[in-house]
Amino acid sequence: MKPFYRSASFWMATLLTLFAMAPLLRPGYFWAANDARHDVYFILQYNITWGEGVLFPRWSPDWAFGYGYPFFNLVAPAATFLGTVLYRTLPLTLEGAVEGVFIISVLLSAWGMWFFVRDWLGERAALVAAVAYVYVPYHLLDMYVRAAMGETLALALLPFALWAVRRATLRPSLLNIAGLALSYAAIHLTHNFVALMATPLLLAYAAVLALGVVWSRTGWRAKLAGWVRTILPAIAGLGLGLALAAFFVFPALLEFRFVRSDQWYGGYYNFHDHFVYLAQLFDPRWGFGISTPGPDDPISYQLGLAAFVLAAVAFWGWLRKDSRFRLEIGFWLLALLLGVILTTALAAPLWDFVPFVSSAQFPWRYLALAAVALAALAPAVLVQNPGEESENGRDWLAPVLLAGLLILSSAPYLRTEAVEPPPGGATLAGLMEFERSSDEMTGMTSTAEEVATWSPLADLHMAGLPIDSQVDYSLTPQNETLAVAAREHRVDSETVWVHAGDDNQRVPFYRQWFPGWTATILDPDSGAELDRVALTEADTRSPYGLLNVPVPAGDHLLRISFEDTPIRIISDWLSMLALLALVALAIVGIVSARRRRSTP
Repeated sequence: MKPFYRSASFWMATLLTLFAMAPLLRPGYFWAANDARHDVYFILQYNITWGEGVLFPRWSPDWAFGYGYPFFNLVAPAATFLGTVLYRTLPLTLEGAVEGVFIISVLLSAWGMWFFVRDWLGERAALVAAVAYVYVPYHLLDMYVRAAMGETLALALLPFALWAVRRATLRPSLLNIAGLALSYAAIHLTHNFVALMATPLLLAYAAVLALGVVWSRTGWRAKLAGWVRTILPAIAGLGLGLALAAFFVFPALLEFRFVRSDQWYGGYYNFHDHFVYLAQLFDPRWGFGISTPGPDDPISYQLGLAAFVLAAVAFWGWLRKDSRFRLEIGFWLLALLLGVILTTALAAPLWDFVPFVSSAQFPWRYLALAAVALAALAPAVLVQNPGEESENGRDWLAPVLLAGLLILSSAPYLRTEAVEPPPGGATLAGLMEFERSSDEMTGMTSTAEEVATWSPLADLHMAGLPIDSQVDYSLTPQNETLAVAAREHRVDSETVWVHAGDDNQRVPFYRQWFPGWTATILDPDSGAELDRVALTEADTRSPYGLLNVPVPAGDHLLRISFEDTPIRIISDWLSMLALLALVALAIVGIVSARRRRSTP
């Protein structure tokens, strides 16, 4: 198989992504898209923490009107990380950095699907699949209407993981196992739901591929033993990938109970109000807005007429033909059916009783699974002589026409809705106004009895004033009983001088509690550490669960800091060990491959 950079099919697929990028290159920004403001403020927060040397900011200081929230401890950060890199290294605005992430996602979507399908069906099919994946309506909805930056990037990475599963299962090697680990870890670090959806998909795909390898063997014991041996490399790659992403995955899973989950799944996010009606899957109308109860959503949940017709043709061919690709085509037909069913009320029992399913928040999110399946099935009509490639120009006419048809069918949807910036724009003042006007990014931790609606810190941000202390001076008498003076303020720590008249005094802060907040008592003259304690839920005050830190009698320095918990430390070490294992696999794999090539 020739290198990708010598493939006309690869470069044609790349060139055809320009139509999907064009709406993102036009003047203006789609501020009114569902998550467009979120994306900007995610990068804004990440950039602020980077400015203070915190490269993986588990704590977002300005969520909840400045009380802070452990956002990136719970929500996969890679898309925001990429956007921040673009913002800090290129002459881009925050809005431009968001659009840059989407443009990169478009390219990765085409490239990942191209590599995956070329490995399976060849270069002609790879061109069609790459174009189908970029232009399938749900993919466009994710970008232009939802502005779902993390989900879009994670879906762009998913075909790379499918390609890696295929290679690790059918051509097992250390390098292929390492590639699978890297791609699977990247998905975990990019979007929580896509990672949850991808895990059973990748495992099931590996199981089907392994079944195809052993199907012709005689005897069920031989089949079972061969199946286990064949699937083990893929399982090893997925396990190593999970370990690579452990520094994020395990704290996110185990510490989620310390935030108010009703803000994630209650109210508007009640999934019963967002099932897709069957007619919506074929409704060609396109619009902007948000998901609403009932069948009249202003946005589209269509499968895409051209992609659906090609899938129907694939199904018809699957019924009539018997080829070595029949098992995999059947797998993707089943994945398409499952993705569609999970969006509808037919799957309500699963949503009610299976936590994995309901983690999607919105049923229509499973159209992401349908989108992958539609792209994989789109070129199945070309599969007549499996494994045979031709350089005859006439043989390329059909894939080029199919690619053009897929683009034309989605052409009416290639548009964003650029609007004027909201009050405050891409600033902390804009973030405060967004939180107040939309009740977004106001996440509260488990100690909060109420959801905050404003704060004194928000007043400072609105006035454009810097915050040099988050002590609640309204609750400090500043006399012989309790007196506090600010010394140093950072996004994830604060040091103050304290005089306490007795051992019953507490210093109140405008910071939410979450595991990791630690109080350290220092000698005011030498700075020597006198005491250190992890703050608990008991060290908070109502109604917002803000820190209320106990201090001993006398004059001291008090430092509060957001630090790693035991589960974060263990997870960090696991990820570092996995990284060392990945490097070792790659080095040994490269050396082994070179030796094989040099052996006569």
